[in-house]
Order: sequence, then C-alpha cells, then structure tokens
Amino acid sequence: MEEENEQILPPEYAPNVLVVMARGRAEGLWRPAGGSVSAVDLTLPQELADRLGQWSLAFTDATRDESDPGRPAVLARFTADGLNLAREVQAALGDAYEILFFDEAKLEADGYLTDYLYPVV
Repeated sequence: MEEENEQILPPEYAPNVLVVMARGRAEGLWRPAGGSVSAVDLTLPQELADRLGQWSLAFTDATRDESDPGRPAVLARFTADGLNLAREVQAALGDAYEILFFDEAKLEADGYLTDYLYPVV
C-alpha cells in the first residue's frame, strides 16, 4: 500500500537553470519547476527574444488539431527550431545559465518517456 501513496517529485534545479519550452506564451523561457522568465530581464538580444516569443506563440496554433496526420512533422519542425533557439539562448547567456530544452515531439511520441527535457549543449 505504501507504493500507492508514493509521490514522484520533480528534481531540484539550481536557480540558474532555465527551460526553453513552447507553451503559447510570448516568453518561451521557463523555470524548471514552473513560472515564465522574461527575456528582457535576462538581457537577451531583442531579435533573439522576439524569435523565441514567436516560436512559443506559434506552437499552440500549429499543434491544436491533435487528429491532424501531419502533426508529427509539425512537432518535428518545432523541435528543430526550438532546439536551435535554445542553443542561441545558451550562447547569448554563456556559462551563467544552464539552458534545458523541452522536447514536445518526444513527449507526444511517448508520454511515459522521461528524457524529453535535456541540456542543449
């Protein structure tokens, strides 16, 4: 019975760890335990912040139709674009932050998969 009550808690992350994740919000940057992060507060270049926001906002509209047979291709494209943006964010912020990437395509392909959040380096 003890196993039934066992809780799975998220891992602890350092305060300098951020996640690039598309969730229909303009930021596209999140804390691992939740809460969006402002690209302006991080002093990201405005052009990069704008592209990150556009990518995040476009995700929800493009993937809304779960019955779309082209959905896996759309997710693959968003994953590639997002991973490239995450790498640019990492380069812009340098060693002061560790940037992780949330892979929507891997999560959708296998909802039980635990490796859909990973470092971009």
